[in-house]
Amino acid sequence: MRRTVTAVLSAALLAGGLAVTVAPAAHAGVIICKPAELRQQAAQLDRKAEELNHLGERAAAAKAHQQADALRKKAKMCEDADGRAS
Repeated sequence: MRRTVTAVLSAALLAGGLAVTVAPAAHAGVIICKPAELRQQAAQLDRKAEELNHLGERAAAAKAHQQADALRKKAKMCEDADGRAS
């Protein structure tokens, strides 16, 4: 009898612990995406790239343009995901 009670209590505690840890993990999966801010950052990088290009730093300018393109792509993906979600 004592073993049965111990086993039941252990199982209940384990199940309760899983319930407590699963709920926050589900909420942690929410990603907030702000396309307007991403596009603003991309525009800033484009301006920086133009300045670097003017100074003769072609490699750094190309890298800044690539980063700006990546931000624009991410903004587009966010907008597309928002469109599917609603």
